[in-house]
Amino acid sequence: REGEYEINGECCPMCSPGSRVVRHCKSNVSTTCIPCVHDTYTEHPNGLTECLRCKVCDKGARLTIKEKCTYTKNTVCGCALGDFCVHHGDGECEMCQLSTVCLPGSRVKVPGTEFSDNQCEVCPDGTFSASNMSRACQPWTKCEEQRMTEAKAGTRISDAVCQQSSLSGAVIAVIIILLVLLAASGAGGYFLWPKVKRKYNVTCKQGTEDEQKQAEPLKDNRAGTLPVQETVTENAKSSPGSI
Repeated sequence: REGEYEINGECCPMCSPGSRVVRHCKSNVSTTCIPCVHDTYTEHPNGLTECLRCKVCDKGARLTIKEKCTYTKNTVCGCALGDFCVHHGDGECEMCQLSTVCLPGSRVKVPGTEFSDNQCEVCPDGTFSASNMSRACQPWTKCEEQRMTEAKAGTRISDAVCQQSSLSGAVIAVIIILLVLLAASGAGGYFLWPKVKRKYNVTCKQGTEDEQKQAEPLKDNRAGTLPVQETVTENAKSSPGSI
């Protein structure tokens, strides 16, 4: 019957999980049970006279304890973090292996699981990864987009190094100097123009006065000479010796 075991022609009641038989039943006496001791267990109702020994996880197979043994349950072994199971049977792992580490210059294409390894992929051209187990490769910095020059080219494990362009600095310096000179010359012209204008006006005024002074004697000479010539002519005509 269910919950009983047969021994010496008798059907005896089973012991409960976590215990074992210390004395079998008789016609008028039931089964005598006692608890399992440390590092032993029984998982189901039983008629065992000895508890089962707990499993020891094999360190040589890189197995670690996932669940400790109890009086009613055996030890559960498994792989440590960073390992994966390469051989399993009876529902649990029997051997583990160190998972592949995706090094700088590559990325994790497919993450590993408890029963599969990591799959790595080399970073494509123009990208890099600087640490282990990178989930993605980063693109190199484009120095020209930052108005800089490339001091060191990027690699699969390092980014490009940019620096300020010396040519750009020189061009900026020249532009600044030209702007300063232009501003200075403009300011100088602004302050000097009134003086130049006054000097020009004075010069023009003096020139006009001189011309007027030179013109007045000419008018006087012309006015005095013409009547004399006419007088001489008149005298000449009237003089008898002129014939």
